[in-house]
Amino acid sequence: MKLPHLLLGCLVLSAAACKQDREIKVYHVAKETSPSPAAEPTPAADPHAGMPGMAPAATMPGAAGGADPHAGLTPDQLAAASPPSGPGLPQFSDTPPAHWKKQTLSSMRLASYLVQGDGGVTVDVSFSILRQAPGGTLANVNRWRDQLGQPPIADAALKQASQTIKTSFGEGLAVDIEGLPSGADAAKDGRLIGAIADNNGSTWFFKMRGNSALAASEKDNFIKWLGTVQPAVPSPAVPSPAVPSPAATDAAPAPAAPAAAGAGDGSLTWQVPAGWTLAPAAGSMRYATLSVVAADGTKCELVVSHFPGAVGGDLENVNRWRQQVSLPAVDPAGLAPLITKLTAGPKTLSLIDVTGSQTRLVAGWTRHGADTWFFKFTGPDTMVTAEKARFTAFLESVRFTKPE
Repeated sequence: MKLPHLLLGCLVLSAAACKQDREIKVYHVAKETSPSPAAEPTPAADPHAGMPGMAPAATMPGAAGGADPHAGLTPDQLAAASPPSGPGLPQFSDTPPAHWKKQTLSSMRLASYLVQGDGGVTVDVSFSILRQAPGGTLANVNRWRDQLGQPPIADAALKQASQTIKTSFGEGLAVDIEGLPSGADAAKDGRLIGAIADNNGSTWFFKMRGNSALAASEKDNFIKWLGTVQPAVPSPAVPSPAVPSPAATDAAPAPAAPAAAGAGDGSLTWQVPAGWTLAPAAGSMRYATLSVVAADGTKCELVVSHFPGAVGGDLENVNRWRQQVSLPAVDPAGLAPLITKLTAGPKTLSLIDVTGSQTRLVAGWTRHGADTWFFKFTGPDTMVTAEKARFTAFLESVRFTKPE
């Protein structure tokens, strides 16, 4: 079933009365300006590719079985519907209810929340995008029904039982399915409320699954929340004072200027070195991307990202970076000599510098609150050598604006 522009909706189904008529309800969601989302990347564009500790959606805390929003798709379907290639995953803003807890993102999720109720009951909420809805809307509804142990329905039944809603994206359909799969935990499963919307060749999936009673009580919050989801508009870069050009050596650091520019949600400010470009946030895990291009066209890129927890710890992260430049892993005894320290205001960052046959990678990282922040600078060896002093000055200018 093809949905015009953006199609959202709500279908209330039960195992005992899936063919009965349903009352049509209309919800009104506050108007949002929704520019078209940027293209999603190939898997290689993930700045955390190979990162230890990145749990798949189905194993996230509190997630019901099959919490992956695309569980049940065949490999061929996923391949055909994989996000369009591009410089990075689209960056989105949203306004979740205050009691929803932000969760670790998987490679398929652009937003992920856990809702907790009394007695240990939970609901998992996700937002994701594919290039198309594999099989169409009915096929996806039946895939969701199968996840809850319910039989498939025909297109006629879908139309008869659906509820219509109005949102800032226009009029559409969504589904509300009850059912407890064999062996499932009723505290974490039993109801799925999902919405599907088309936008410029991509399909947006909104899904809430978990304890039946809690999901029912959160339904209005879910509908209101999905109306707030929209592509984020990056903050404009603030012009930065000129930074003296350093000599092509690591031993001649450029002086750090006061932090002036930022990106993303304003969690950080920094000084952008002269000649560097601050690009819009490139993905759900990327906070910002900066780049510098030499006269001969060679390029270095700085990716700023953050991730909940320790993300595997220093040894695993350093070895992951070493692997990216084709260097062997080190053991715990060999780790300490590779790490240096750098001060950025009240923060102390750890720093690693590794060079492979063709690529040099300099990365800094630090904890702030529950997250680990990464600043990864990569490019050809000669150019990273020439720009490292500016990268160091950039790190020294970083300031966290939000309390831990």
